[in-house]
Amino acid sequence: MIIPLPSSVRSVAVVLCSFIFALNSAAQETDANRDKALEFLRGQIGPLGLIKSYVEEKDDFSYTYDNAMAALAFLSAGDTESAQKVLDPFINVLKPTSAGGFLDCYYGATGGSKGTLYAGPNAYLLQAMNLYFDTTGDERYNTIAKTLADFFVRIQDADGGIFGNPDVQWKSVENNCGIYSALYNYGKLHNDETYIENAKKIARFLIDECWADTHFFRGDDDPIIVTDTQSLGTLVLGTRFAKCLLWVENHTGTTVTLDKNTTVTGFDFNDDKDTVWTEGSLQMTLAFFTVNDLSNYTKYRAEMEKLIAPSGALYLASNSGSTGVNWTVEKWQAVAPTAWYVLVCNKDNILRIIE
Repeated sequence: MIIPLPSSVRSVAVVLCSFIFALNSAAQETDANRDKALEFLRGQIGPLGLIKSYVEEKDDFSYTYDNAMAALAFLSAGDTESAQKVLDPFINVLKPTSAGGFLDCYYGATGGSKGTLYAGPNAYLLQAMNLYFDTTGDERYNTIAKTLADFFVRIQDADGGIFGNPDVQWKSVENNCGIYSALYNYGKLHNDETYIENAKKIARFLIDECWADTHFFRGDDDPIIVTDTQSLGTLVLGTRFAKCLLWVENHTGTTVTLDKNTTVTGFDFNDDKDTVWTEGSLQMTLAFFTVNDLSNYTKYRAEMEKLIAPSGALYLASNSGSTGVNWTVEKWQAVAPTAWYVLVCNKDNILRIIE
């Protein structure tokens, strides 16, 4: 015998089923967006394995950071074959500089030198090699990974911070966040306490010299406001510093109009609030997740999905805008934010300390 449910119970059941259906639909849409983003990244891999960083850029530039981020996105998605394609040029095609690190940019089709030696991009490259080794057990990148780790140690200041390169005196919080994670994880994976101790010195530098109680500076004695030091600082140093995520909402958070019917809310690179910088906003989104602020994680992920191109790529920014330094962000289909979007979908903090 079938016993009819009271109308009030039926109403609750209908609402609950509708809610579950909506959640499942949203999850399926996110999965589809992520899979399309991964296809875009695979399509940017050139004949040498170097990735083309921007669709709209006329030059064939392949940035080391973008290659590393694509490899990290592939590893996060379980696609070790594509990760290997992107990392292999750094042992088969390109040569590190005499100082030990790779340049920040190369010509994708030929592997010819284009850029400058900076510490920051090499941090993400080392972390990609760390996670590849941790995931697969394949040692193919271990020799060059040690070269990168030693490069960082050689340009470490007495206060623990890493210089931008061997020829400058500035120390960037953004760079040091990535280097702290990469160097610590290298030491952990290879059972070498020396690198772990050097990494701990970086953490002390970040906390003692660059933390202003509510937020991170851009660098040592550099109080200029930027978004990524807040997100990256939280991703590598943990929930103790979560207050900076809410602090920066009031300083670089912005809403811009995409068309007459659509706005997008996110974070600018700096505090002039003239654009939504997609990469930085996705870093913030992931940072919110790591501190268990699921409301802001969900909010900003949905906002950044307004900046998905038909190709599956994410645009670098909502519109052309300034950064306060010597480059601008453009509404270009770009590898870096697309890779960060994959990480956001996977809820994967690739700057985590490996246990």
